[in-house]
Amino acid sequence: MAPALDLLAPATNTAFAVVFGLFVVAMVVLIVIIIVWAVRHDTAGRRAWRKRQQAALQAGQELPPVRPNRLAWRAYERAQQRAQPPPRPPESSS
Repeated sequence: MAPALDLLAPATNTAFAVVFGLFVVAMVVLIVIIIVWAVRHDTAGRRAWRKRQQAALQAGQELPPVRPNRLAWRAYERAQQRAQPPPRPPESSS
């Protein structure tokens, strides 16, 4: 029986190579589609944000500070709190 199994081995290797090749091509196509969608979506969002910022500037409104990320924003807030002098206790009148 061993010689019969050897005859099937090249066919299974070829079938695997074809199926795996199709899988790799499909994955690459999906990755490219996702990246193109993400870049377009980001570009449109940035354009809309920029228009809102310019409209606020033209209307004379103050722009809110940019929040880079949560950790950086918390560090900024802590630094602002440290820069302020601590509250003084009320003086006693006695």
